[in-house]
Amino acid sequence: MAGPGSALAQRVDDNAIASANDAFGQAIGNERVGLYTVDDVRGFNPVDAGNTRIDGLYFAPVDRMPNRLIRGSKVKVGISAQGYPFPAPTGIVDYDLSASAQVDQLTVGFERGQFGSRVLSVDVLQPLAGDLKVYLGGTVRRQNRHEGGNFKSYIGTGGLAWRPWAGASVTAFYARTRTFDDEAAPSIFPGGDYLPPRIRRRAMIGQSWSKRDSTQELAGAMMHLPFGKWQLEAGLFHAERRFDANFTDLFGRMRPDGTTPNRVMVADANNLDRTLSGEARLTRTFGTRALAHRVILSFRGRSGKRRFGGVQSIALGPSSLNFADERPKPNFAFGPDDTDSSGQATLGLGYTITAPGRFLLDVGLSGSRYRKTINFTSAGLVTSVRDRPVTGSVTGSLNLTRSLSVYGGHVRGFEEVAVAPVNAANRGAVPPAIRTQQTDIGLRYAVSPGLSLVAGVFEIKKPYYNLDDDANYRELGISSNRGLEMSLAGTLRPGLSVVLGNVLLDQRISGELVDSGRIGPRPIGSIRRRSIVNIDWRLGGGKSPLSLDIAAESLSSRIGNASNRLLAPPRESIDLGARYRFNVASARALLRVQVANVLDNYGWQVATNGAFQYTVGRRFLAELRVDI
Repeated sequence: MAGPGSALAQRVDDNAIASANDAFGQAIGNERVGLYTVDDVRGFNPVDAGNTRIDGLYFAPVDRMPNRLIRGSKVKVGISAQGYPFPAPTGIVDYDLSASAQVDQLTVGFERGQFGSRVLSVDVLQPLAGDLKVYLGGTVRRQNRHEGGNFKSYIGTGGLAWRPWAGASVTAFYARTRTFDDEAAPSIFPGGDYLPPRIRRRAMIGQSWSKRDSTQELAGAMMHLPFGKWQLEAGLFHAERRFDANFTDLFGRMRPDGTTPNRVMVADANNLDRTLSGEARLTRTFGTRALAHRVILSFRGRSGKRRFGGVQSIALGPSSLNFADERPKPNFAFGPDDTDSSGQATLGLGYTITAPGRFLLDVGLSGSRYRKTINFTSAGLVTSVRDRPVTGSVTGSLNLTRSLSVYGGHVRGFEEVAVAPVNAANRGAVPPAIRTQQTDIGLRYAVSPGLSLVAGVFEIKKPYYNLDDDANYRELGISSNRGLEMSLAGTLRPGLSVVLGNVLLDQRISGELVDSGRIGPRPIGSIRRRSIVNIDWRLGGGKSPLSLDIAAESLSSRIGNASNRLLAPPRESIDLGARYRFNVASARALLRVQVANVLDNYGWQVATNGAFQYTVGRRFLAELRVDI
């Protein structure tokens, strides 16, 4: 399925289904496939937790990666995390940098996106001099939102990649994304144990003056330098996001008829989120082909500064979701800003022993120094915390036969917590980092040389943060996510690729608030099951210019409020698509068409703070991609 709003460096031959090794999450260009995404792995958000990498090196993002800067991403979890340096309990998202690609590229793309959205993109990766290459990428977009309204954005990226000798690379890059005229859609909060009424899709029921304006920048440099049995890797990354204007339309205490006694617009401006992060890693390999050893010494660091708060809450009074209830644009008077600063330095030592075709054992140990200081200017309150956690991991796999292997591991981590949501009394505040842990075990079976089955069970434990009775965002108990995940991916026959996945989740909260009955035992927004089916069939045994594909997703009901008495119904979605490859003079071209949500299923998304928004309806997508 294509991710909405994404536009990455993609070539004519790229195909997420045909290239997937498992069903746990992979993106190539503007296509993604798998049970998990960069926002949701086993019921948690790895990006919010700080478990992100660029070409294997640690970095701390402030938002989603700027489009065009990256070629794709992979979710490292379960068996795909085996042997990966310093795994994390919430899983790791590893991004592939466009400038690091090996193959030269000059690709122009034209997209007709959802509901008439228009996108023009260009990707260039060409030799500049000798072993030095230059990458340039850009996108101009006008996106029509499924909730009504639209936004505009432009993206500019550039990079240099130098390969001084075989296996060595030095890369520098910069990306800037500007998004503006982005009207805020209402976030709906039912006032009882009932769903919102069915809202007419694409009807603009927000305020025309609630236009968000943000700028994101990411710059960095990294190197991968092998010296015989030694390898030096290092990366330094600067990430920044600025909100010149931000709005949140809170439709609270909604009645069954779709009205509210008091609609509130939260206006914000002058927000800043900035990080400087990176990693330096020295690796030594030794041993023989029959028994190989690897020792890793790693230093990871991060410093962050945020400016938030100063919001103005504008009471709009009684309102309705059933029509466009436009109000006059108010005068804005923002309060003083709050700030926070944080830093973390981590020294890690890892050891891996591998007997190819027999077993793998990986052990890691890390010690960190962590600090965070929050200055609530309006309240005259300064809070500060320091910690020195020790984390570690033991993972491994064992081949029982040539076709069957088992894997497992235990990982302890130290992770960030998501920002307090817009409907919190302490909106924008970030709690201190938390200790987390994960245990998983499973098996992989090679059904055929091109088809693999993976099945495993897991348990993740971490403190649970959400709103209390006074709308303060704080720790409410302990969250335990237990699950069973299954993947069948690969090639059934030449030209026929499948990615099938299923995850069963048992997400529970324990603690005083659950024991007293003030909140239910399951987190808001959680589901019990997700199933996916993806099939790509290229006719003519994989040689025809025409291929057909189908993507189906089925979700169980979703917890809709803290008491667990409200459920968003189960929903299904089916996407049908086709690709046709052809030549334009000497250039190779691809026409990609897709009808998403063919059955026009109407459902509800539920955020972790309890906000409801309806799902995207049926839409036609078309893209022309040309490799010149």
